[in-house]
Amino acid sequence: MKKALLAIFAVLLLNGFNLEATQKHGGSLTFDVRDKRELITRSIDKYLLLRVERADKLAKEPGGWDVQVVRKPFDVNSENLLYHSREWHGPYPSQVEAWHVARKYFPSERELEVRGYSYEVKIILINPVVAGDGSSFVSGEIKIIWKRKLNAPPPKKF
Repeated sequence: MKKALLAIFAVLLLNGFNLEATQKHGGSLTFDVRDKRELITRSIDKYLLLRVERADKLAKEPGGWDVQVVRKPFDVNSENLLYHSREWHGPYPSQVEAWHVARKYFPSERELEVRGYSYEVKIILINPVVAGDGSSFVSGEIKIIWKRKLNAPPPKKF
């Protein structure tokens, strides 16, 4: 009986290690810069939500996107954890706007830390083309990749 219990325990223990090794610690999202949706969301983990929101919901042509990572559950007062500070004002690399591209305000590939969590987010603009005045996107894609940093502490609980 003891051998059978030990064997069952060993199998459960090994399966637990295997499950942890195969757990997903990242993901990606790619969409057209002219996508008509106002909001695109993806779950990062049980604590965090990726939100990509059109910056100009009333404009006829998409001119920008605001990439956010927020704590679950989201509400209107949720903070964007991609901002390095709670007191941030002005353009930020998590914002993807046509005028930023026209003026080369930010690089086409940018990595941002998720404040308070062991994740990083990479935003990649793929072949972005904007209207001459930078008011809207003509073509291109946005790829967002999130991943857990290796050897990082577990997420903070708030």
